[in-house]
Amino acid sequence: MSPFELLKRIKRTMAVVSAQDRRKPRALPVVLCVFIVYFFGTSHYCQAAGRGEKDLARDLRAMVTDPTVRSAKIGVVVVSTTTGKNIFVYNPDRRLVPASNMKLLTSAAALFVLTPDFRYETRLTTNGGVSSGILNGDLIVESSGDPTISGYFNDNDPVCVFRDWAKRLQGMGIHEIRGDLVIDNSAFPEGPYGEGWDMDDTNRCFCAPRDAFTFNNNCIQLEIIPPVQKEQGFQFVMEPASDYVQLVNRLDSRTVTGRDTVRLDYTDPRTLEVRGSKRPGGAATIHYVPVRYPAQFGGFVLKETLASSGIQLTGDILCARNCPAIADIARRKNDRQLSTLAVYRSVRLSEIIKVVNKLSNNLYTEMLLFAIGRTSGHAFTTRNAAAIVLQALDKAGIDTTGVAMVDGSGLSRYNLISPRQLVRLLQVMAASPYSGYFYESLPIMSVDGTLSRRLKGSRASGLIRAKTGTMTGVRSLSGYMTTYNNENLIFSIISNDHPSTSAIDRVVDKIIMRLLDY
Repeated sequence: MSPFELLKRIKRTMAVVSAQDRRKPRALPVVLCVFIVYFFGTSHYCQAAGRGEKDLARDLRAMVTDPTVRSAKIGVVVVSTTTGKNIFVYNPDRRLVPASNMKLLTSAAALFVLTPDFRYETRLTTNGGVSSGILNGDLIVESSGDPTISGYFNDNDPVCVFRDWAKRLQGMGIHEIRGDLVIDNSAFPEGPYGEGWDMDDTNRCFCAPRDAFTFNNNCIQLEIIPPVQKEQGFQFVMEPASDYVQLVNRLDSRTVTGRDTVRLDYTDPRTLEVRGSKRPGGAATIHYVPVRYPAQFGGFVLKETLASSGIQLTGDILCARNCPAIADIARRKNDRQLSTLAVYRSVRLSEIIKVVNKLSNNLYTEMLLFAIGRTSGHAFTTRNAAAIVLQALDKAGIDTTGVAMVDGSGLSRYNLISPRQLVRLLQVMAASPYSGYFYESLPIMSVDGTLSRRLKGSRASGLIRAKTGTMTGVRSLSGYMTTYNNENLIFSIISNDHPSTSAIDRVVDKIIMRLLDY
């Protein structure tokens, strides 16, 4: 209601008051006071709001030009979803390395291209027949790039799917397989590591190798339990429990003070050497180590699981690619008619993208890019799949001009995007039919995912959903925010080449806290 409309209403009210109750002489002054407060208060509010935006811009600019981060390449865009106005921009179109903010593109495109109901399928087939409890033929795993054959969606039991397959074979009366275990991982044609990945990280689980057949995130979990006394030995607990990786213990028990050190290195693809020192009586530590050949690893554990269920497989473990022992999969499939023994269907995409964004899981994201690439219906490369992603985003109304997408996860330092483009992506997703799925996949500040400990105990808790991005020399944070005054904002903050990680983290946190007061 404008002040002039309010004035007309006040005049009508005054006439009614005058006619109905001339004994209340104070009614007119009261109504006039309401008008005066509204009119001049509104004017004052508009002026204050203008000053507030100027104050905000001044404060944020001071933060991004702080001497501790002045040499960094920083880009910031903040937009109000209520008004559509740019609240603050600083180098909005500068193309920067986004790290895991690239997952926003992959997960958004997956919703458009695959739909929230998409599921991976992994088939257990055979080219043989069953006679007297013996399967006379190969056991073939037809993989599709499903990253969920792990404990994430299976009650923290990494071999749950394999146990189900073993029960299925037991139900068919099978107790022996006189053939090979063949892993058909031919659906993903490229190498295990992406272009621009830091090869120094290949011994860390976040850089696990890609493969069309993935199991347990292509990693092992190793718990190291120090002895109570120096003369006692270390204990090692591996999950999944398997003989696939052989451990060589070079750890020392020490009595001198200082920090524990543990280094894990492969001396060959299946031998892991553990070196360093730990104090007797100290705390156990858990380490996540990628395997070298994911398909062989999954096949080995599957064979062990079958054996523990009383099903002996007499042959070898063979793969289509990226394995020590390669098989001609096409010939084995075509020699005899295939029959399906079991099918594992993953959870829906709407659940998978929560692992992608909340946990920032790189392998899951690479496999999503792989699934998007497969929609082309022919052999593809990572770059072809990335082109499909960018086409889908362009069609949705996101200008991807100048975006360099080299992988799906953001591990590559060749990825480039601007803060303005990330904000536009977030705007489009907020208005899309998939907004709920996308929004629910993002970490909540101080609550869960990669933001569970960020600004813990502050007023920001629960008010922000955003995707983090972290690599050496790279920090990014992009997402949605509700201010203390119930203003809804979309923001993207990217920093490259900052001299100090702690300094840029402090600046970003200050920006967040200042925006909450808007």
